[in-house]
Amino acid sequence: MENQLLVWNPLLKETRWVKCGSDFHIFDDAYFLGYLNHCDYRILRFRCAGNSRNRPPRVEVYKFASKTWKVIDMISFDWVLKVPLSTLSLRGTPYCIGLRKDDTKAFIQSFDFSKERFQPLEDHLPFEYDEFNPIGLEIFKGDRLSVLEQCHKTRKICVWVKHWIMLPSWSRLLVIDIPHFPLLYPHISRVLTNYFVDKNNRVVITSTDDDGILINRVIGEKDFQTSKANAVEVNPPSLCNYVPSIVRIPRFFKQDTSRIRFRRNRFH
Repeated sequence: MENQLLVWNPLLKETRWVKCGSDFHIFDDAYFLGYLNHCDYRILRFRCAGNSRNRPPRVEVYKFASKTWKVIDMISFDWVLKVPLSTLSLRGTPYCIGLRKDDTKAFIQSFDFSKERFQPLEDHLPFEYDEFNPIGLEIFKGDRLSVLEQCHKTRKICVWVKHWIMLPSWSRLLVIDIPHFPLLYPHISRVLTNYFVDKNNRVVITSTDDDGILINRVIGEKDFQTSKANAVEVNPPSLCNYVPSIVRIPRFFKQDTSRIRFRRNRFH
């Protein structure tokens, strides 16, 4: 299963393996699932120029309908992807957290499949960027972007939300200030911080502990609960989360999902 991506809709229990035209680089590549319309799903594959150890930047788009990859040329970069990567897709548009090449300003970058170009959503995030502070990007209530930041000194967590079009600015949704709360991930980590906010404003976060073990934390206003997601240290796969949907992506096929874990482990 070398050089293949797994696209999986767990709601419909459908999967598809996509053959890639170039090699994987686990610490360099980011992946996004999106669409122009519900009959034209696409994958964006982007190599992070600033993290690639002298590998050149590369942008590719895969079309499910034609089963073909296209290399996007004539794109200049004055930014790189934030590591650990925070990537998602909202209403068919990919979003990620980017960094200017001087590493002093973070912002949200998007990709327009119709123009095949990157477009910044805003020039900055709703907080001052600090490379030691864990940050994450997620979807809130299906139609809004959400960003999370944890101060590495105080361990305080703040979550902001913004409608992808309608709201002109960010609003702070909640602040979590629990004494002795652990840092979500160390500065050298490349593991994504995935989170969501439930209807009671509790934050559920998946990250790693000091030993590199994937763990889940359910955080309330004054306390939190922790559970291990696995018992051994792993090299996590690259993931791009997507809002659950009953829309079938073209050329999907039924497959026994019990084999997915086995195949995924072969990449490790």
